[in-house]
Amino acid sequence: MSNQDTEQYRQFIEKLQREENRQTTLNEIKNLLLLKPAVGDIVKKYTGHVMYLLRHEKKCVRRLAIDEINKCIIIDPGLLPIPEYIDVFVVVAQLVADQDITVANKAILITANLPFEAYPKVLEEMKIALEYTVSSKCNAYEVVVNISSKSFELFKLCADLGYIEHMMSQLQSDDVLYQLNVLELLSRLAVKPQGINYLMNNGALNLITEIIVDLPNNPLGNLLIPGYIKFVGCIAHHYPKEIFNKYPTILDLLFEAFDIGDQTLLLVALDVLGFIGVTIEGKLSLISLGRKYMQTVDKVAQLIRNSATETKVRALNCFASLISVDKDPNIPKSGPIDHRVTLMTREWFRCLSEHPSSMKFLCDTCKNPFSDIRLAAFNLLDAVCQHKWGEELVARVGGFIEYLLDRSVDYTNEAKEVKYNVIKKLASSAAFDEDTLDRIQTYIQQGPFFSENIMEVAMEEGD
Repeated sequence: MSNQDTEQYRQFIEKLQREENRQTTLNEIKNLLLLKPAVGDIVKKYTGHVMYLLRHEKKCVRRLAIDEINKCIIIDPGLLPIPEYIDVFVVVAQLVADQDITVANKAILITANLPFEAYPKVLEEMKIALEYTVSSKCNAYEVVVNISSKSFELFKLCADLGYIEHMMSQLQSDDVLYQLNVLELLSRLAVKPQGINYLMNNGALNLITEIIVDLPNNPLGNLLIPGYIKFVGCIAHHYPKEIFNKYPTILDLLFEAFDIGDQTLLLVALDVLGFIGVTIEGKLSLISLGRKYMQTVDKVAQLIRNSATETKVRALNCFASLISVDKDPNIPKSGPIDHRVTLMTREWFRCLSEHPSSMKFLCDTCKNPFSDIRLAAFNLLDAVCQHKWGEELVARVGGFIEYLLDRSVDYTNEAKEVKYNVIKKLASSAAFDEDTLDRIQTYIQQGPFFSENIMEVAMEEGD
């Protein structure tokens, strides 16, 4: 920024600070932006003035000031060394409580990305946001969750300053939307080792268990149950052993959702059950429940057979997650499958249908005229074909492999890709004869989107 521009900027700020010139127009703000100063110049040369602008009564002025801070953090956080500019960052942190959502969001972004040395003072001063509206509190919690997830030291600092305990206390709020927002933030915190350890060791999960048990007596329980089911699913997905062993009561909320008759709740329960069961450890934890879980598997299978489209699709995807072994990030894809998982998943798949057989039923579902049902069916078929028993069942259903290799059937591109992945899984199966394996290899070589019509056109053009 030139000396002339710098002087214009200085004069502009001094004009703002004079009481008789408080009614600054938006055009004046825009004129300032046209000066295009170098990043950091304004904050460094006029730190006090910038802090004044951050507290200005006009939101357009506050936006201008916080944008200057944000540019520095994005381009190079070192432009504003913490010891020298800590007061600036304290003011920014307090702006998470700003009534203007643009200013508040920028404040959250900046405050969540400061060096560690800034946080003891910044977090202490940000507590003022907890005294204002529920929106301000949620913004402060957002910062806390973001930085707590980075390291144990930062989490401990937030806990020592009382933020986590304050979040937990808000679960007693009568504001349903606010309570659900806090619960969602807690679930993000709980998936980190430091988060789940705190919740387990400080009685937080015991408190959540008490709230869940009391939900049937809560007049607003129907509105809260989906959020609590998602919370349970989130932590049980990441820590199934701990949750299943120490807090089995909170899982009852999930399984009861299949019997309540609430369609919205049922869809949430299907998604959450699949999310828990997508990992090997999740499957083993589910089967440890015995009859309760197997009854739920039967209910999911019944939903696949006898439900409307949306429920059928969600149930198919849930079943696919329970059967699949490839989606577990902790298991090498090339490694052997746990024998217990092989036996469990085969037994679960048998629940899908007795007459016709489960694979014949799945074959028919893959031919469903509705594209979303067909795609979900292919996802389940992909999960089944991750097992040798699944390959063998495909081979036993007359005409199924021929249908899969038939490119004349009209599919969406997404379905073509899923079907292609299924066929790749069958490429080395001992369940098929040599001729079929040759046809499978040809299909794979041609790719998922090959068309005989395209080939004919290409040959005609060549001629």
